[in-house]
Amino acid sequence: MVLRISLGRHSRLSEKTTDSEFTEGPTPRHSLLSGRFKQSFAFLSLQERMPGIMQQIIELLLECRPELVERFGEQGRDEIQHVIECIERLKRELQRDRQFLLFHGNEPDKDAWNAFILELPRHKRTYFRACWLHAECYLYRRIYSFLENTQHLGGFDYFAHLKQDDLQISERAMCALAAATRNLPKNYESFSNLMRINMWSNRYEIQLNAYIFQEDELHSDIDVLAKVADLDRNLLVDDSIFVWNSLMRAKLKGQREVIVDFICDNGGFEFFTDMLLLEFLVDNGMATQVRLHVKAIPWYISDVLSSDILWTVNYLIDHPDALLSALGLKWARLMNAGKISIAPTSHFWTGPQPYFVMIDSDLELYKMLSGGYLAIFKGDLNYRRLMGDYIWDPNEEFITCLRGFRPCNICAMRTVKCEVVCGLPEGKADDLLRTDPQWMTSGNYGVIQYTDSLKCNCYQVGRLSGLFHLPIHRNFKVPEPEHETDESQQQRQSRKSRQSQKT
Repeated sequence: MVLRISLGRHSRLSEKTTDSEFTEGPTPRHSLLSGRFKQSFAFLSLQERMPGIMQQIIELLLECRPELVERFGEQGRDEIQHVIECIERLKRELQRDRQFLLFHGNEPDKDAWNAFILELPRHKRTYFRACWLHAECYLYRRIYSFLENTQHLGGFDYFAHLKQDDLQISERAMCALAAATRNLPKNYESFSNLMRINMWSNRYEIQLNAYIFQEDELHSDIDVLAKVADLDRNLLVDDSIFVWNSLMRAKLKGQREVIVDFICDNGGFEFFTDMLLLEFLVDNGMATQVRLHVKAIPWYISDVLSSDILWTVNYLIDHPDALLSALGLKWARLMNAGKISIAPTSHFWTGPQPYFVMIDSDLELYKMLSGGYLAIFKGDLNYRRLMGDYIWDPNEEFITCLRGFRPCNICAMRTVKCEVVCGLPEGKADDLLRTDPQWMTSGNYGVIQYTDSLKCNCYQVGRLSGLFHLPIHRNFKVPEPEHETDESQQQRQSRKSRQSQKT
């Protein structure tokens, strides 16, 4: 999703923070991303972007104040003013590089956060000296804690309008994709197109909305739509064939249950493309169930909450376009039937830890992923947490950088928006640096990476935990579906090797 807010101008980092710990250079290899490197994207984000986001939240609260006061009375007005003052104070703490504070209120995950903060070395507990991932996550968590500790504002999502606006302005792109994805043949080409469209989705709707179709190009042709954004030009790693082969192996082996965990990223149009991919998996028997893992609180501007999923499906059901309305009804039936489920809320997704510590930090979540067949991690933030926000050698193997985190088969899909990347062919990063010095932060490049699980079929933690299935949530009132049959199509399985991809 494209951030459509202005950041404005903000004061520079306090003079007190410019000591010997800070350097004018970029983030060096084999170190954590950190704002103490002044030529890094982390520094720019903490100095300019985060204060801008906090200011936009303040402006939104002021804009919504009459409605909130009407709902909650004068006490609501006082609470809004208190939250605004807390955010202003947090901005000053950030700009002065203050220490992280412990949580002492109604935050349900405060014990986990406080334990994490206290385990950090004292000199790594300030915004610019800390790992960038820790600082960013802490800021988003603190902001929402201000609302949690009021009587009336705890459920308010100050990013909801951005996600909803993003979907509403994407009508042309949604209509084209909805038409092009009906009755797709079950083959690798269809699957690969959907994966790549999904990966590029946070910029795809802009290009598709601006695209002028030629006379011989149909809006309903998925191959045409896949070419619109020149999807392959900047795809640095494409392991989609390995994901396809893995799902095909499960079916050929007669595996009764193939559960796919999808760790969501952004809402709006991007989530729309998520659902197109997941619908394809379920329709074609490649997944018996998909579990959507969403954030527990407003997070990183546009991340998906469970409320965003319900809003999106209902928005489509009520849409005047017949095709989009039918699509919304179909997705509602899939969710009512438990084919696509929203996983139980876990605050681990809004924590600061890398994923390789999940087994120690949230064992139940780890067991759930272990009980599934494939986990797809979507977006840049999920990628950073898979990599530990660490600057690896760009040609280091993906499997190495996971540092043992392999509860099931894993796929990571992201556009590159920070200096963390791995699995590239030898010399590729240096070539890119010469031709496009900002390639790591531009979002113009992407990767789809995959690795198999370490586990054998005889041992699945999720089966032992009782978390292998989720309860069905029948949240939508829709007509009974008509009987649908799968079209029989010959499966095309490419036999590319990882080595041939690199060469």
